[in-house]
Amino acid sequence: MGAAAYVGRIGGLAVALGVGSAVFAGQGVAWADDTDSTASGTSSAATSQGDTTGDRKPTTKADRAAADESDDTAQDAEVDGDDKVDGDDEDPQVDSPADEAVDEDRTGTETDEDSDAQEDPAPEPAAPTGEAAPAGDPDVQPAVEPGAGEVAKTTKATATAGDDPAIPPRAAETVTVATQVSTALVPQQDDEASTATAPTTTTSTTKPNLISAIVNVVNSMIDWAHQKADTQPGDAPQPPFLWALMAFARRELDNLFAARTTNAPRSSAVAPTSLALTDAATAAATAAANSPWFNPQVSASTRFIDWVTGPYANTVGRFQIYGTDLGIMWDNGIVDNPATPEIEKRQILIAVGDSFGLPGMQGRHIYNTLFRSSDRDLSDGMTIPDGEWFNGNMFGGAPLDGATRARPIINRPSWLPGSVTLIPTAGVSVVTPDDPLAKFGVTQYVSFMSVTKWGQAGRWTTNYSAVAYSYDNGENFVVAPQSVRYNSFLSGNRNFQQSAYVKGGDGYVYVYGTPNGRQGAAYLARVAEENILDVSKYEYYKKASSGWFGSTTPARWVKGSPSSASAIIGKSGGLFGFTKPGYTVSEMSVQYNEYLKKYVVLYGDQANRIVMRTSDTPEGVWSDATVLMNQQTGGIYAPMLHPWSPSTEGTGSKLYWNLSLWSDYNIMLMETDLSKL
Repeated sequence: MGAAAYVGRIGGLAVALGVGSAVFAGQGVAWADDTDSTASGTSSAATSQGDTTGDRKPTTKADRAAADESDDTAQDAEVDGDDKVDGDDEDPQVDSPADEAVDEDRTGTETDEDSDAQEDPAPEPAAPTGEAAPAGDPDVQPAVEPGAGEVAKTTKATATAGDDPAIPPRAAETVTVATQVSTALVPQQDDEASTATAPTTTTSTTKPNLISAIVNVVNSMIDWAHQKADTQPGDAPQPPFLWALMAFARRELDNLFAARTTNAPRSSAVAPTSLALTDAATAAATAAANSPWFNPQVSASTRFIDWVTGPYANTVGRFQIYGTDLGIMWDNGIVDNPATPEIEKRQILIAVGDSFGLPGMQGRHIYNTLFRSSDRDLSDGMTIPDGEWFNGNMFGGAPLDGATRARPIINRPSWLPGSVTLIPTAGVSVVTPDDPLAKFGVTQYVSFMSVTKWGQAGRWTTNYSAVAYSYDNGENFVVAPQSVRYNSFLSGNRNFQQSAYVKGGDGYVYVYGTPNGRQGAAYLARVAEENILDVSKYEYYKKASSGWFGSTTPARWVKGSPSSASAIIGKSGGLFGFTKPGYTVSEMSVQYNEYLKKYVVLYGDQANRIVMRTSDTPEGVWSDATVLMNQQTGGIYAPMLHPWSPSTEGTGSKLYWNLSLWSDYNIMLMETDLSKL
């Protein structure tokens, strides 16, 4: 490769970097040396219209690693034909109406657009699109009010018409600036930066000394990108061209190094000279490519990691699940058996809500299902293995009723009232070595709600909540009659229609309850682990109160009286409490955090922000709400904590949690660095 070719490539890079700097920094940046050679390099920007499936993410981490070695010059990934599903409308639900449709009026959280909707910068290149957004939400429609003027900008699906989930979203026709970003030099957080090594040779042939110059240019641009990506809560999304620019720079550098190696004399020993991407850098590149938002770093502390369900996670081809939500997680508590190393018995179980086989909440509909994962390295996403069909293995990726079809885990018993759907809201495992029916010495419990009607934004009606149990790692569940809480206005059970579980380490399971919908506060009950199925054995926390003549009644636990429970989280703050973060509580998750040495709760509030509170004890007093991320384009809800987060286990400051996105109607994994709060 001659000097002119090098100068040509550098010219192309200089043009791209210069234009990018001028567009986004507001001024031009020039580099000069003592040479007078000039040439223009050319590059082509790939453009494509969004389809209904989008690029598929490698299914496992091994696949991702293999994919990272592929040709960086490829522009658009072919959609794997195996990921396509046929229109199977069969509904395996038992004792429920066939093909029961979810109410199209079902809506989610209303949002204050002035304080929460992210404002778009000036018109800029639109992000790539993939699938059409769902037409109706079977659990939520958190939204920006009509007229907010949100510009469609998700990588897979986008809600239009002001991003109001009450209006059926339409697929936005957009053009991607650059699609090859899997190995792009993208901004990294903390110590997760890529490193560059200048190429060296042992030959006496002198080549134009421009490689180091271009590396310096790119490094300076990366430093600038770091600063641009250091967002704060409420900041506008970063321009997509920034990521495209970094992708182009990375690709051109790799081409330079490859050409340099290819054209070197055979007798010369060429040292490896490519930019070495660390695992963290590769994960960040994947996040940038798959993120539903322009910048995966959604706040100073919190960032998008990867998808857990949907086309990018290939739950379509493997489980016939195109869209689902919630993603409640708990440790199954099963001890690994060294005699069967091929089976990872210790797993995270992930209960999800209404699931559909086709885009737009169409095709086969099941009330719920369950996924499993043994993945402990969450920095690059959470891997769900393939299913195990008809071989007796109860540790596959999901319970199945076909070779590649997930099935519901909880169906409506004939002795309970009818439902539009049955949605899991909490899960926990309890060691039960004395129960001969527990195959692995552990029983799994899932609390769920029976929805009878979807109403306005953030409102729905339940007729009861109940608990189902499983003896076989979630493969089969049975609803316990003694666990049913009928939703009556005259009963305190109305405050326990949705739940969150946490084990207190004192023999009790603590149960946080909220009313149906998203307008309530959180209440607390506890029960001995062995009595979790019997609501008559529950005790309810009543806060201390003051009497008429200065007397004080201390806080206490009241057995068998759910109406005695006090609101311990939310609905506080006085006359203007509703203006503060965390006022209402919806879809909460609780666990003890070793890093903080406190209990942690995550939930969505009245403005559809994701907030966190902490407490020394399960009952509180709970801290003021800290906002982890504001409402995002597409509508976010249901933050569900991962039990194997480093901060939870005391091995680091990172907290991982699932988050649902309405416009995509799928679950993604998020990361919060608690050291940055």
